[in-house]
Amino acid sequence: MTSKSLFLISSKENHRRRILAWIVSILVQLAVYPGIMTIYLSRIHFWNADGAYTLEKLYRIALENAVTDALGFKPLATVPIMVLAVYIAVQGFSYLHSRRKIDLYHSVPVSARRRFVVIYGNGLVIYLLPAVCAALLGVIMGAAQGALTARGLAEGGLAFLMTFMYFLVVYTISVLAVMLTGNMVITGFAAVTMLFIGFFIKELVSVMRYNFFDSVDYTFAQPGDGSCVVMQYLNRTTLLKNTPLLSEIAPEVFLLSAKWLAVSIVVLALAYLCYRKRPSEAAGKAIAIQPVKPVVKIIISVVMGIFVCYILYDATYYNKPVVILGMVGGTLLCCGLMEIIYEFDIRAVFKHLFSTGISAVAVIFVFCIYHFDLFGYDSWVPDADEVESVAVDIGPYQSYWEYTEEGTVYISSSQYLRDNMFLKDVEAVCKLAEKSVGTDVDTITNYLGFSILYRMKSGKEVSRYVGVDLDNPASAELLNRIIGTEEYRSGIYQIVKDETTLSSLRKEVAVSYTNGAITSEIAVSEAEELRDAWIRDMEQFDYSFARDNRPCGMLILELKSSYRSWELPVYESFASTIAFLEKNNAYYPITLRAEDIAGLEITNWHYDDQRNLFADSDTAIPDGEETILTAYATDEGGVVERFEDPEEIAEIIKGLYPSYMDLYWNEREALDHNYDVVISFKADTEYPYGLGYYSYDFLSGEVPDFVVERTAYKD
Repeated sequence: MTSKSLFLISSKENHRRRILAWIVSILVQLAVYPGIMTIYLSRIHFWNADGAYTLEKLYRIALENAVTDALGFKPLATVPIMVLAVYIAVQGFSYLHSRRKIDLYHSVPVSARRRFVVIYGNGLVIYLLPAVCAALLGVIMGAAQGALTARGLAEGGLAFLMTFMYFLVVYTISVLAVMLTGNMVITGFAAVTMLFIGFFIKELVSVMRYNFFDSVDYTFAQPGDGSCVVMQYLNRTTLLKNTPLLSEIAPEVFLLSAKWLAVSIVVLALAYLCYRKRPSEAAGKAIAIQPVKPVVKIIISVVMGIFVCYILYDATYYNKPVVILGMVGGTLLCCGLMEIIYEFDIRAVFKHLFSTGISAVAVIFVFCIYHFDLFGYDSWVPDADEVESVAVDIGPYQSYWEYTEEGTVYISSSQYLRDNMFLKDVEAVCKLAEKSVGTDVDTITNYLGFSILYRMKSGKEVSRYVGVDLDNPASAELLNRIIGTEEYRSGIYQIVKDETTLSSLRKEVAVSYTNGAITSEIAVSEAEELRDAWIRDMEQFDYSFARDNRPCGMLILELKSSYRSWELPVYESFASTIAFLEKNNAYYPITLRAEDIAGLEITNWHYDDQRNLFADSDTAIPDGEETILTAYATDEGGVVERFEDPEEIAEIIKGLYPSYMDLYWNEREALDHNYDVVISFKADTEYPYGLGYYSYDFLSGEVPDFVVERTAYKD
């Protein structure tokens, strides 16, 4: 009998023993393809019957999108496919956990290599054949609805390839877990650990950075998924599902599939090596390969020790002795538990103290890396010559969107800045970052923190969070070099860069101008002229200009269907913008007129008094912590006083500024937040005030003495 015939006989015999695996695989694939297809189509049919689609064309488009989604990238499949891969791997090689079965298998005249290839290969067939049939069934269901498109077929094919490669790498890692262990429970734990240990370590590193370092950035920092294949699949399917162009999807799928294939080949080689070296008497033991024991013990114990450090850091408010003792204690305890698991004997807790000592030393060393910043994370600033361009998230906050044929897509600020801001004056940014190194922010009264994305010439991207002392003249000069550039304006204000947005959104956008009390509507047909005028005026804008001037109004471009809007500051020196507004009868000065005001209601929350009260006690409240103080003042009710005397009103309004207006670039104490001022206007005024009340703040130092006296706490 030929070798090929023997292989086929062995393969068929193995399949007969794995009927349950076939059943599980078929059920999972039916759920992933026809099951999801049925749910998606049923949803569209229900919505159509409910009148959600006013046109037949919209209904057909919805059906086509549903079929494409059901055949294409499915984040929902992440867990079922992972569980199926682990199950098929463990079920196929489960005989290794039983000495009786090992003797039976080894009594059959089949070489170890052939036995391994048959079992491993049959596992792939058990997944692949039901997957192909289920995918074809999904295609037939989509075609029966008349909703199968070329895009749906192409995306479905790419998604099928990516899902198979995902199964392959999870399956192969699970096979390696079986080879390293000796019983079912430990195998399951090992498989989950090997699949997620990279993700867990990466997250632990991230939170430790956040706890110990001051320059960690979370604006531009990408979550990343390279350390865990499961998270890779989940994140990439979510991303690719929402990618409009197949030309962008295909390279991503092929590259990721090639990477997973390479990983699978390496892991498979390790699994086969362990299979050949695995002794028969390892069945029933926790770890089958003896040299692996100390390595696994050290890795898991150190990770556990760092995890305890993270927990105690917050729980004890960084009580250093408690954190260190708890961290070392957790490491030693984990070492003891690992020895008990290895030997199935509680008396083994003190065995192999050398590897236990290595674990304790390793966890202390890791702690020192963060505590003493041994690798200079906080002090790192790149050489300007090594940086291609920079993006900064200095502010102010803006909404960003993109208008497509399928509707308006909102873009996160970090993503927009990453894609659109390319500052060329790298030296200015690096010098600002250098000034922040070693700075104690508690000693800075006028502090600005922001994120920086360095695009290195090597192709790498690095982000950091830095703090700047705004009272330092050198900082102002450097900020002018950044904020006063066209690259910054086009990077932060979408309307500067996107010339087509106003015309494409003409039916959806509302344009207005407000001075805080009056809002003037502007015809959308005039919006592009207004945009050009505002951009010309912004050429005078830099940090010093914004710091020394307050906006006299705001241009607001708002999507009618949502709360999203662009808010653009207007200053009194913006001659082109104001001329346009005056031409369209939309400009009103920010200065209030006393004769238009019916009354003022002023509430003094006494934040400063509350802060001083807390400062005299054991609980200190730092400047700016108004959330706590608001609750305290509200319990007291604040002090509310109404002013209707025309002379008093005339004096009060000299120091008022609209609460709504953006004072982002001015000093943090530009407004006195102790007071809330609500203005009610008369009904018969020359200016078109709207109905209701308008909220204002006092400029710092501009509160009249009689307001202070009448809103003081009464004895």
